Amino acid sequence: MLRRRLIFLLILLILAMGIITARLAVLQIVRAKYWKDQARSFNYRHFIIPTRRGSIVDRRGRYLAVEAPCYNLAIEYQAMNMDDPWITRQAIRRLKIRYHTRAAILAHLPVQRRRIARELRREPAAVARHCGRPLARVLERFDVIRARMQLLREDVWTMRYSRHNAVEADESPRTIDMRLGLANPVDLAEAHEAHTIIPNIPPAVAFYFKKHADRYPGLVVEAGTHRVYPYGGVAAQVVGVLRQVTPAALAKDPFVLPRLIPGTLRDTKGNLKGYLPGDSMGASGVELAAENLLRGVRGVKLVNLDGRQIMRDRRAPIPGKTIHLTLDINLQQTLQKALLDPARHLLNFKGWMHNAAVVVLSVKHNRVLVMLSEPGYNANAFHRKFEQLVHDPRLPLVNRAVAATYPPGSVVKPIEASLAMTDGVITPQTVINCGAYLFPGHPGIFHNWTFPYAPGPLTLVGALEQSCDTYFYQVGMRLGFKRLVAGYREFGLGRPTGVGLPEDSGGSLPRVHGKGTSLADQTNAIFLGIGQGPITLTLLQLANAYTALLRGGIWMAPQLIEEFPRPPPRRIKLEAADMGYIWRGMYQVVHGSKGTAPVLRMNIPVAGKTGTAQTRQLLRKNGKMTLVKGDDAWFVGDVPANDPKYVIAAVVPMGGDGGRRAGPIVRQCILDMEQNGYLPKLDTP
Repeated sequence: MLRRRLIFLLILLILAMGIITARLAVLQIVRAKYWKDQARSFNYRHFIIPTRRGSIVDRRGRYLAVEAPCYNLAIEYQAMNMDDPWITRQAIRRLKIRYHTRAAILAHLPVQRRRIARELRREPAAVARHCGRPLARVLERFDVIRARMQLLREDVWTMRYSRHNAVEADESPRTIDMRLGLANPVDLAEAHEAHTIIPNIPPAVAFYFKKHADRYPGLVVEAGTHRVYPYGGVAAQVVGVLRQVTPAALAKDPFVLPRLIPGTLRDTKGNLKGYLPGDSMGASGVELAAENLLRGVRGVKLVNLDGRQIMRDRRAPIPGKTIHLTLDINLQQTLQKALLDPARHLLNFKGWMHNAAVVVLSVKHNRVLVMLSEPGYNANAFHRKFEQLVHDPRLPLVNRAVAATYPPGSVVKPIEASLAMTDGVITPQTVINCGAYLFPGHPGIFHNWTFPYAPGPLTLVGALEQSCDTYFYQVGMRLGFKRLVAGYREFGLGRPTGVGLPEDSGGSLPRVHGKGTSLADQTNAIFLGIGQGPITLTLLQLANAYTALLRGGIWMAPQLIEEFPRPPPRRIKLEAADMGYIWRGMYQVVHGSKGTAPVLRMNIPVAGKTGTAQTRQLLRKNGKMTLVKGDDAWFVGDVPANDPKYVIAAVVPMGGDGGRRAGPIVRQCILDMEQNGYLPKLDTP
């Protein structure tokens, strides 16, 4: 009986040993790599390698936006959170300088710890005071750093435990850490580093904090980079500026670490190009339009707990791409200086400085050579003067070349004429009476701008030369409301140009209901014939429409950012034989005896069309916003007139007569283009 029991116990023991042996074989042989990788994942920290934002350059490679070296004021993460072990280590380090025995250090340790804690509590106010920032902004930066670290911890935690069988869907990381007996399982390298709180501090401030480092525990002056705009206020609305990443962008494209299992880093997924709290992103202009190209890709590496890097598990950062613009920044700078020179009176007239916008397009390739908007702002001082810029009644942040819309006035007449001749409603020899007003017996409505003078019967060339309103009233009536709106849309009016800037406005054209023959539609056709009524356009739209006209009806989207693809060109149906008459009329606008832009008579031939559009604008007078009536001054033309290479467009809101106000600006632009080698030097500035 005893022997039988012993045999039974021996069999049980053998079975138990067999089960244990099999389990050990599974753990140590079959699943050895899995558990080895699990162990390694707790012995390594993920270290993020910063990247660099791409530069923006003009057509000749001049830098318009670039990363430049600077000093950043940073704070150690544990100091910012007043971590007890960190405070203790700092206190011991200080005491070791004065005391050499363990007993003396321990005796003074509590007092020293309280002193360091007081210094840490005072640091935000000291930083705000010496850096000239509001205390609330400094504290807000602390919160951003904490949010950044929390996001990284959650990402690493998800990577580490997402496949753990014991994890419940509704359990928090802290609950699972406690249940698994892990006091601090997610220990990031960033938790032991300093994080920037004030970027780009002045050298004097950097020297002060370096000199008095013992007064500010945890504060570190680090070398870094910041965004610099070498040309400051030149083309600032075009180039754009940066801002802190928005919550929407952070939620849509968050930074995600790859699954960093040793040896498999190259095969893992993640989003190293994503945003972290506190990152910068484009706020306007090209900085925003090309954000995806300018933003670099962070690198990442594994670091052992003893600080050694695991070289094979490293992904190098990828800097952002360089963006090439078609602008000539020197030409734009020269023109801007001339416009702002009070002695030239180009914008300074009638007792105040007017707003303006200028665009230059190449006819052949439709590239933007100049995109100027005044008033502007210095991009390097944008954040420092943000409140002032936002509340400035002159709206310096608005790019008036693409974002502001105005009634175009008579500059649409060449486009209207091309539609009318193509449809056969007029011929170049058609004679229409240019009366002082349109309807007999009703001089108060639809009168000519020369009222009460009446030029009399005119053909198309004469009507363009003298900008006869009553001639084009009748052309608009013959074309009809529906055809006129559709024709303007064919030339790209009333819709975004496709230049690639986020500020690119579509302007407005009326919608056509039914056949467009109602009394209201017929009235609108008369108004649209001279660019008034329910129509507002941007300067770039009109310049682009003129390039299409000069190319014989080939419409192309304007190009500003070379890295952006453009849609294929499309053809507008035009009668090529009739285009010469439009060109002759535009030439007579400048060189004819009755032309409206004699200021542009130069040695180099110029052709174009003036526009004086009635408008109303809110202006501040005597401290109050008042609705003021006035005229927007326009000129759109080409140079050289005998072989058009460039279209130049200018608008001066509330400037008055187009020939007298926009014309001199275009003249100055032509002189500057001659001096910069774009045109032959035929004129003396």
